[in-house]
Amino acid sequence: MNIDDIQAFLAVVSNQSLTKAAEILHLSQSAVSHRLKNLEQELDLVLIQRRKGLKTITLTPAGEDFILIAEKWAHLLLETQSLKSRTSLSLSIGAVDSVNTYLLPNIYEQIIHQHPTMRLNIYTQNSTDLYALVEQRAIDIAFVLHERIINNIEVSPFFAEPMVLIRLASPENTSIPSIHPQQLNPRDELYHNWFPSYQLWHNKWWNPLQSTHIQVSNGPMVLPLLRTPGQWAIVPLSIAQATTATNKYTVQKLLDPPPDRICYKVTHKFVKSSTEKALNIFETFASELLAQINYLTKYK
Repeated sequence: MNIDDIQAFLAVVSNQSLTKAAEILHLSQSAVSHRLKNLEQELDLVLIQRRKGLKTITLTPAGEDFILIAEKWAHLLLETQSLKSRTSLSLSIGAVDSVNTYLLPNIYEQIIHQHPTMRLNIYTQNSTDLYALVEQRAIDIAFVLHERIINNIEVSPFFAEPMVLIRLASPENTSIPSIHPQQLNPRDELYHNWFPSYQLWHNKWWNPLQSTHIQVSNGPMVLPLLRTPGQWAIVPLSIAQATTATNKYTVQKLLDPPPDRICYKVTHKFVKSSTEKALNIFETFASELLAQINYLTKYK
């Protein structure tokens, strides 16, 4: 089937008029009519009832059934054309929100600057969903906050970073460089369960059966919720560092701190040949950038 004939048919259907279809396609009405006849002859079916004096078209039962087939045909053509026009380098990356927001953008910027034709598809999901996406080969690389053992999946520590206390930059807070967990009122906490070992540390200092006043499912959400000097939240240092430039928040070191947050790199054991080069480029830039951040613990 000729795609021009199919597009003529779909234009007539969507506009319910040969005249309007011809205007949309920038063709004469006779040219549109000719394409419809070609399509009907090839299919050996009558798709449109032709009646003199009627301004709108009427589809035959066969024409109604053919709409879905024509739409699928047109969609496949677009996908084929998209395949031809794709750059040779593309990469799908997934990460938890805090990593995708506060660490990876610098890597993305470097790639875009030095490899402008490389296409990046960036996804933000929770760790569990990211494992599933890598396993399904829907994304090429992911950065998660817990380690799992899954067939055909490679998991390795990528970096670790300290957890710190963040509060509003009031005079009473900025004058205290470090603080012990026992000095913090749990009722003033904006809480997020960052990772399993963090939860165990948290339970050591505060009763897990007594819930905090505010709990959030997304770690960075704690920032806009810090409204009074007494409120506090524990966050990865990458988030805290990003906020200090605003002078709105102050960072305090925790005495007897929680474990460092480990970010794990997740890839499929059988990397697609079409993305292997792009994956190597990404990992090179990532290693270079992480080496420049002195508070991160890097893993080989």
